[in-house]
Amino acid sequence: MHISYEMPDYTRGHYQDKAPVRLCARPWKMLHPQTPSCAVLCLHGYAGYPGELVRPGTDLYDEGFDVFAIRYPGNGTSGADFAATTREDWIGTAYDACKDLSGRYENLYLVGHSMGGAMAVLLADAFKLDRMVLLAPGLIIPSLSMGKLRLARLLRGNKPIPTPWQPNPEYRMFYEGAPDDDAYLGSQYWSWLYPKQLMELEKLRRMAVAALDDLSADTLVVVGGKDGIVPPQVADLVLNTAKGNNRKLMIEGCTHLIQYDKDPEARDAAMRATVSWLAGRYSD
Repeated sequence: MHISYEMPDYTRGHYQDKAPVRLCARPWKMLHPQTPSCAVLCLHGYAGYPGELVRPGTDLYDEGFDVFAIRYPGNGTSGADFAATTREDWIGTAYDACKDLSGRYENLYLVGHSMGGAMAVLLADAFKLDRMVLLAPGLIIPSLSMGKLRLARLLRGNKPIPTPWQPNPEYRMFYEGAPDDDAYLGSQYWSWLYPKQLMELEKLRRMAVAALDDLSADTLVVVGGKDGIVPPQVADLVLNTAKGNNRKLMIEGCTHLIQYDKDPEARDAAMRATVSWLAGRYSD
């Protein structure tokens, strides 16, 4: 695997994590010996980490793109770090990476998963990028009820609220990391609801939906029929609002974790579509 973890620190100027970054959460890049004209910036989701995007990164590298994946402050370190961050830290880090990379390549494309999909909308609008792929983008999240979150914050003093979580070995991970990364991150992030951070996610989501009106990037929206977090209607929101040459791909077998889905045929179909869209040869 042509992967390197020697990346610029795009978190500089934003929240600085106190806990060490887990191996799976290290920002990474995949570079060719001769720099191509196009690069792809991959954006992970809420409480996610760059290792989740190794599979699309590998496929895009094999297609000829240089590929980068960044980590937002508070993600992939500890729950305490996560609780100290805001959407400004997440967006600011992604913005700084996009500014740097768009100045180094003739074309910069985006791949965003979940909250990273909402982030990609904001970046593509701000930098007037030409093309991107949104994997289950967090533009519609029915479970985010602001009234319930405010009540939870008042009742619990903004303390994390326990929520059931169990690892699922059916999902195949492609990253290089310590064997206990998944269990550790589960104990720090996915076993808890963080009221303040969920409110930050909701604010970010609303910002991205508002930006759709001016979005001109050609966009492929990939949604899964078994996604219990983002409904398939999110693709119609993008197609009916944004101005680019947009398409949707509905894959019935996919859950929310499209890029490393437990259904290998569904996962591979999504990755093929991602590569062909950014390579400019996609067909329905």
